[in-house]
Amino acid sequence: MNPLPVSHTPKAVIYCRISSDKTGAGLGVERQEKDCRELARRLKMQVVEVLSENDTSAYSGAPRPKYERLLEMMRSGSIDAVLALHTDRLHRSLVELEEYVNASEQGSVTTHTVMAGPIDLSTPSGRLVARQLGAVARYEVEHAIERVKAAKLQMAQSGKYLGGQRPFGFEPGRTAIREEEAAVIREIVQRVIDGDSFRAIAMDLNRRGITTTHQREWNALKVRNVALRPINTGIVRHNGIDYEANSPAIIPRDQWEDFLIAVQLNRTRSNHPGTFRKHVLNGFVFCGECGKKMVHKTKVSRGKKSTIVSCESGNRQTGGNGGCGRVARSVDPIIELVRQSIIYRLNSPELVSALHAQKTSAETLKELHAKQRAAEGRAQEVLDDYYVHNLLTREQFERAKVQADAALKAINERIESEYSHAVTSAIDLNGNLEEAWENGTLEWRRDLIALLIDKIIVHRVPRETGYKRPMFCGKWRFDPDLIDIQWRA
Repeated sequence: MNPLPVSHTPKAVIYCRISSDKTGAGLGVERQEKDCRELARRLKMQVVEVLSENDTSAYSGAPRPKYERLLEMMRSGSIDAVLALHTDRLHRSLVELEEYVNASEQGSVTTHTVMAGPIDLSTPSGRLVARQLGAVARYEVEHAIERVKAAKLQMAQSGKYLGGQRPFGFEPGRTAIREEEAAVIREIVQRVIDGDSFRAIAMDLNRRGITTTHQREWNALKVRNVALRPINTGIVRHNGIDYEANSPAIIPRDQWEDFLIAVQLNRTRSNHPGTFRKHVLNGFVFCGECGKKMVHKTKVSRGKKSTIVSCESGNRQTGGNGGCGRVARSVDPIIELVRQSIIYRLNSPELVSALHAQKTSAETLKELHAKQRAAEGRAQEVLDDYYVHNLLTREQFERAKVQADAALKAINERIESEYSHAVTSAIDLNGNLEEAWENGTLEWRRDLIALLIDKIIVHRVPRETGYKRPMFCGKWRFDPDLIDIQWRA
């Protein structure tokens, strides 16, 4: 019997995929292609294209461009068959299977697999088999995920290494402390407790030539992430629950608690307008005409430079609409007015007493953080009992979750309140306040302003005939009546 002409030889596309390629060598898809080419030879099919996707999961729902191209070729009728190692290389979702069945019917395309044989999607029985294989494949994936979760939980409960890249400060596999890196972590933690910012620490580490695990330079986020890892203090955190690590700690637990409080205090202070800015009033001053926040600008008059606050008619950051553009004022007399007003108010024994009463202690914050971790652990245990261990009914789960979430919310609100009070702890309200202001840092002054003042409103200079701005402190033509200080306390 004479062979069919080449033009009548069925055209096939080979589709290969592996979910995880840790080495990046692509050996898995190469083996699949080899087996599929052998299948094509037995079926006397011509392979017109090979579509390979490395390190791509069919279960996760991540985009698979080569698979989409395969469906397009099937719908167009440009191929006669699809060759794959197994149906689970094509799809592990029943939704994807239905889309594949439709494409097969539309283009009259057959499917052949090395391991499961031919899949005839043109008949009800063939589609039933395909759906059964898809359901089995999905079960296998879900069962594998549950096994991995259970193994991870068991490892965490034993304090073992959960995998991933080598943690900075530890040897590979967390088998021991790497002392030269651990010393850097200890330094970071103590400097944050002493008041340094992550950004300042990053710049110092780079200047000294100290690099990250990957021999890269530091930035504030990298410093923060390395310093805040619970493993530094001997804690393995898994799904929000803390377990005792089986490796030694770099940071003692008491110092770790002080560090977490220092981090939160820095974050609380950064919520105040423009903390760590160039100007002491930056973010506090608002236009009395339109209510927009005013910006600091440099003004040159008769060869002399001075700083003013101005309502900008255009947004310099976005190019969009800004304020009315009709109010501007020299900033130095506003600062002096604010200074005098603060000192006058702080001379009130009642106000100082009220502010002192707001202060909170580090011990209170430590206790609250311990309760927060316990509440977070309880919330996660409820999830595990329902989703992982199947110990709760749906009704029991929903009731327990509502209770756990409410308890965690109450603790978080208490912590937020305590931290807002804790800002006052960094401000000494006793002694000579004028001297304290004179010698205080920019951050100290801004913390004090944020503690007492909500907004500083600058009103427009009157235009009526005869109005003349008075002298203020013998130095400025400035009307303090046009400044409205809105107090917090």
